[in-house]
Amino acid sequence: MQKSFTVGSKTFTLDEAKAEAAFAGKKVINGRQVPYFNLLPLKYQWAYDLYKKMKANHWEPEDIPMGKDIEQWRDPKLVTDQERWIIRMGVGYFSAAEGIVGDNIQHVIREVVTAPELKLVLGRHAHEENIHADSLLYMISSLAVNPHECEAMFDDISSSASAWRARSSTACSA
Repeated sequence: MQKSFTVGSKTFTLDEAKAEAAFAGKKVINGRQVPYFNLLPLKYQWAYDLYKKMKANHWEPEDIPMGKDIEQWRDPKLVTDQERWIIRMGVGYFSAAEGIVGDNIQHVIREVVTAPELKLVLGRHAHEENIHADSLLYMISSLAVNPHECEAMFDDISSSASAWRARSSTACSA
């Protein structure tokens, strides 16, 4: 069934069957693929509500007062060398992890999801990962830590995967 409506001097025709089929084809995964991003009409209200909650949770790293942390970091009686090592390792690890999570959301998961409401949520989630990475940068710059130290320390630790590969290649060549 077609329905006509007029806006100003222009008349438009809505093919209701086509619109209903498009709405029915809107699925979280393996839904209707379109070359544009359009939320309307909303099918997954819960996802849109989640997006709005995510927006309300917004914060910036600079909102975090670092004065007490800086004071403690500079006092060798309050933070030991071992604790400094743990903090640098954590920063090295999490800076890599935040990037991996954000990239996977944007370039893997978001490519599979077809519902625009969920793409909106995933875009916001990727933005949160960016804020986390920015927070790490803010922390290490506030503490005057060389960011290259954090990365070098993290890279220097062999992972179980690299140890497994080394053992596997040795076993295969024997």
